[in-house]
Amino acid sequence: MSIPDIPTPPEVSGQSKSGLKYHIRGTVQQTVGIDLNPGQTIFSDTGAMSWMTATVNMSTNTGGGLGGMFKRALSGASAFIIDFTVNGGPGQVAFSTDFPGKVLAFDLDAGQSVIMHRHAFICAEKSVALDIFFTKKLGAGMFGGEGFVLQKLTGPGMVFAELDGDAIEYHLQPGQVMKVEPGHVAMFESSVTFDITMIKGMTNILFGGEGLFLATLTGPGRIWLHSMTVSKMAHRVGEYLPKSGG
Repeated sequence: MSIPDIPTPPEVSGQSKSGLKYHIRGTVQQTVGIDLNPGQTIFSDTGAMSWMTATVNMSTNTGGGLGGMFKRALSGASAFIIDFTVNGGPGQVAFSTDFPGKVLAFDLDAGQSVIMHRHAFICAEKSVALDIFFTKKLGAGMFGGEGFVLQKLTGPGMVFAELDGDAIEYHLQPGQVMKVEPGHVAMFESSVTFDITMIKGMTNILFGGEGLFLATLTGPGRIWLHSMTVSKMAHRVGEYLPKSGG
């Protein structure tokens, strides 16, 4: 009895201005495979890689020295990063989304930045600068939600991000405001102003079921939202789990 071939998932392929080739495969839970040639390097947070060919080398480092390591660890992001390179021949390294969702690819120009939730970041070309993004107002950092850490990635180079569920994009005009439950915020352009505001009205606070705070995104610029949040999915799953003492 022969084993049938597994159907090849849909694929979207592309190439950056620097010549880096990538392939986004799948539908419900996507994977990005990145082709590496000698001289090309990509990096990711620790634990992000899914599989790679034997020609790919991994190198764990602090990603900017002890200062960068300390700042990333303090923020709750991965203290170390991993560089992926090849020696002597081509190779491929692949990354999968942690939850059902989409992989988005951005080819940033020099000086162009995008800001994203730390769980949205997959990997980037080594030419991309990765830093922690600090909001101007303390409240945005304190009430953005558990694990709500933003990272700033600045080009030139390719950046890959994962969005839970479907990726919903809006292009905000100057002064246009979108109020979002914080867990749905995936990323936004650096021209967008991010803040956290308290929900108005005691009835809304007590009975609205939307939490106390909303993220406020003010244009101009593009924003990308998750259609699904991990916290809401965990809450729904928790409803079906056995209760302690029951």
